[in-house]
Parts: sequence; structure tokens; C-alpha cells
Amino acid sequence: MSEIKIYQGNQIGGCVTLISTEVAGITHRIMIDYGSSLPGSDTAEDFEYPWEDEPVDAVFFTHYHGDHVGRLMEIPANVPIYMGNTARKVMINIQTALSKINKEEETANHKEALEILNNHARIHTFKWNGHYYNHIKEIPGFKIEPYSVDHSAYDAYMFLIEADDTKYPNGKRVILHTGDFRGHGWRGKAMLPVIQSYVHKKGRKVNSLIIEGTMMSRMDEEVKTETEMMYEAAKYLKEHKYAFLICSSTNLDSLASFYQAAQMASVPFGRYLYIYNSYYKEQLKTFSATAGGFSEVYQFKNVHELDLTRDLKANKWKKSLTQKELMEKTGFLAIIKPEEWCEKYIEPFVQDYKDGKIDQMPVIIYSMWDGYIKEYREEANGSLVENKTKNQAWIDFLKKQEEKRVEIKHLHTSGHASPQMLAEVIKAVAPTDEIYPMHTEHPEMFKELDIGEFAIKLWRYENE
Repeated sequence: MSEIKIYQGNQIGGCVTLISTEVAGITHRIMIDYGSSLPGSDTAEDFEYPWEDEPVDAVFFTHYHGDHVGRLMEIPANVPIYMGNTARKVMINIQTALSKINKEEETANHKEALEILNNHARIHTFKWNGHYYNHIKEIPGFKIEPYSVDHSAYDAYMFLIEADDTKYPNGKRVILHTGDFRGHGWRGKAMLPVIQSYVHKKGRKVNSLIIEGTMMSRMDEEVKTETEMMYEAAKYLKEHKYAFLICSSTNLDSLASFYQAAQMASVPFGRYLYIYNSYYKEQLKTFSATAGGFSEVYQFKNVHELDLTRDLKANKWKKSLTQKELMEKTGFLAIIKPEEWCEKYIEPFVQDYKDGKIDQMPVIIYSMWDGYIKEYREEANGSLVENKTKNQAWIDFLKKQEEKRVEIKHLHTSGHASPQMLAEVIKAVAPTDEIYPMHTEHPEMFKELDIGEFAIKLWRYENE
């Protein structure tokens, strides 16, 4: 007998899936994700899983976003953890940077996370055999097959799980957990062929589908492909020589889109990429060494840390230049954060434009979710309410730049599947028994999708 439980599934972020089965009278369990609720969610405090009363054989992480891995340190030390190899490296980079902050308690927490991530005996990464990732068979009652999916976090996975259950043909209940995914990124076209070739190999049928539904609350939102965004960015950067970019350090696909756009806009010479600290540089180095081995689009070259007063020298120059002088001469794409301390990078270029030293004002491309910078959000009835997910410091920073007449260009695409893509995946998977919507505030809206007669189980979430 197998069982599926979903905790905090009726919100975006902090969702946890527990799948259990029995072997020789003993219950075995696997957990998928154990993250923190996102800021602004209705969950005041994350649920506490009863680790001692309902022990877990292993925890599997779909990807490295905090709302999926944020409670890593709460997992008991005797529980093995499975994740992607690049995801592990990205998490190590994050925790290394955070462990150097000044707050003693927070520093200790991040050092503890680093210790876990560097524990080779405890952390298991998925092994690529040249055709697919090796199946995990060491957990009693389970076989788990990881498959790479396209998401704003690189090295994200869905899991095909066969759980022992005598109620089903061949004594196996087949469960597909999609994790977070999409179809419009650089690797999005692979999703449906993977389902056809691997999920349904040798005629295998999926009984239960657990699927994310982030975009169900934004049904009418236009979703650009990464390719479309790249070309739009290239056109914009061709017209704007001095551009600052606000983009997550872990959103590899969009970082690649903007980097390639900057090169396209500057043919034949290319354009340097500048970043605000060594942590960001380390992430780009990690992506170049891992994803860059599969595709040139993920290679980041000519990346430099921002230091406007730094003296630079080259044999072909008659005199040395400061970094700022070089940036003004060649143009740039510089990644910053929308916070007060980044004012020191923008203001010198604004002032030089006012003084007539350069012929263009700098611009800022904002490529993150707009929910962070909106004061209010619109309810279904049209009324405006305060936006709980807003970051007031970011809002104030961007307003300040606009007051200087710095243009803010909003250019972003979602890391999650559009409703149309969700419908395509559901029809391709064709679950025989039920669909469990999760990672969504509106699971009931799955009934509005064009998915035929598939049964939808609107899960009664465990913490309600």
C-alpha cells in the first residue's frame, strides 16, 4: 500500500511531498523538497515534520531555490540527501558567501549548511551514464528515476517513482513528480520527448501525477521564450551602450540570454560583463564549467568585478585607463542589485552624461519577477490591496533612479510552465488515476485547462 501526502501545496514555495510504501510490514518513506515558504505567503510559520514518529529514508531535492532547499539543516543527520551535482555546487557557492556575513548566528547556520553540503557520505548526486541519470534503487520499496527539466534554476529535476503497491499492475504504483519546470527556456523543448521516450518507455503508464501550477494564478500573463527575450534584449542593448542588469545570480538561462544579447549587440567586438562581487563571479564560473560543457550559450567569458577606479593597462593603449573609462569607451552590461549600495556604480555615469562626457544616459534592465517591486496587487474584484511580496528597498531604489531620468526596462520571463504547457504535459503523461496540483495558490483552476477527462484530486493539504 502506497500513500502520497503533500504539505503546504496550496501556496507557491515551501511545498513538501511525502511518498510512503510498505515492505515486509515496515513503512518506508521518501521526501521531495524541504524548503521555506516565500516571503509574503499566507503561511505564518512552516510546518514541522515529525521526523522521529514518521522517519524518512531519504530526501530528494528538485533544485536549489530556497523555497525547495531552505530547510536543509533541519533534516536529521542520519537521512541521506539526493540532488543534482551542479545544484550542489551552486548551493556551496551561496553558503560560502553567506558564511562570511557579520551576524554571528547567521554565519554559524551557513557554516553548518556548508558542512552538510560538503559531506560526501551523506550527499548523493545524480550520475549521468551517457544516456540518462542512473536510477536510485537502494531505498526499500522504491525505484526513483531523475530526469532533467528546464527551469529558471539550472540542474532541476522531475522524478519518476515506482513504489511497491499490490493494488497496481506488476505490484508498482507509478508516480511522476514534475518539480518546477517550464517549456520556454533554452532546454524546454526536451520535456515532452523525455516523457514519451523515458517516462512511457516500454508502454509504462503513470498512475499519479504531482504537478506544479505556479502560473495558474497568472493565467493571462504573456510568457516570452528565452530566445525571444534574448533578441529583444539585443535590440535594446544595441540602442543603449551603458546598461545595468538586475537578475538573479542563479537564473542561468536568463543570464545566458542577456550575456549573448550583449555580444550580439556589439558585433564584431563583443561586450564585457561586469558583476558586483566575487560570489557572482564564482557562480558564473561554475555555470561555464558545467552547463557550458553542453552548450556554448552557457559560456561566460570576459567577466570582471566592478571597481570603477581600478587602473587598467594594455600594450595597445597609449595610456592606462580606469575601469570606468574603459566601460565608457566600449560600453558595458553590468549586473547590480537594486539596493542603495549600488548607487556608487550608477551615479558616475549619470553625472558624466550631465557633464557631456558621454552621449547616453545609463539604463537599467530589471529581469526579475515584478511581484517584488509592486506596491499593490489587484484582487479578482478589481480592488487594490497591499502587495505582501514587495521589497520596499528595491522599490525605493528604482524610484530614485527614475527620478534621475534613468530608464528602467522591464524584460523578464517566468521560470515556470505556462497554463498551456501544463496542459500539454498532463495530456502527454496521461495519468490513469489522479492529478495532484501543488506549488499553486489556485489548484481548482486546473479544472479550466483543456486536458480532457483526467481526474484532478484537489488535495486537502496536510497543514490545513
